[in-house]
Amino acid sequence: MRTPQSHTPREKVLAEIRRRPDAGTRPAPETKYAQIVRQWTDNLSYVTSPETLTSTERAELAARGITVVEGTVTQLVIDHDQLHGIELDDGCVLPCDALFVPPRFVPNNQLLAGLGCTPGADGWVAADPTGRTSIPGAWVAGNVVDPRAQVITAAGAGSAAAIAINADLVDEDVRNSVHDFQHGLVR
Repeated sequence: MRTPQSHTPREKVLAEIRRRPDAGTRPAPETKYAQIVRQWTDNLSYVTSPETLTSTERAELAARGITVVEGTVTQLVIDHDQLHGIELDDGCVLPCDALFVPPRFVPNNQLLAGLGCTPGADGWVAADPTGRTSIPGAWVAGNVVDPRAQVITAAGAGSAAAIAINADLVDEDVRNSVHDFQHGLVR
């Protein structure tokens, strides 16, 4: 295994596992994540697939002292349960003592998709601000509709959906009562 000469041991590494198909049209979340991780260390390398960064992304990373390493991670180099580096597809090993991989959020919405709920442009279930979906009677809240929703946000969205559901049920009850009243079904 070869080691790139430009890297020193005890480095922090942010490895990009998969680029998004629209990487050329807007900043990739992975480069934004690299800028966040950079706040914690002065010694950071960003591993990315070759020729995927825009010139703007390269300039932003370089301006903050983040080294760009182009290649594909093939395996972790671990000895006695301790990370020592990452091996790239060309056989080089990038020594490091920490590896950061940004999370990739995937909607867990098989039930909602099975009901026929319309997905939004981002792949998550589309809903109005109260959680109402495209299917009557199907409401959503939390991270099934918003991947950034943490517990407190999800709880707030759940409360808003509950209020909207109750209002919807009251409206239905009023419609039914008016129908029954107008047809002499109410004593």
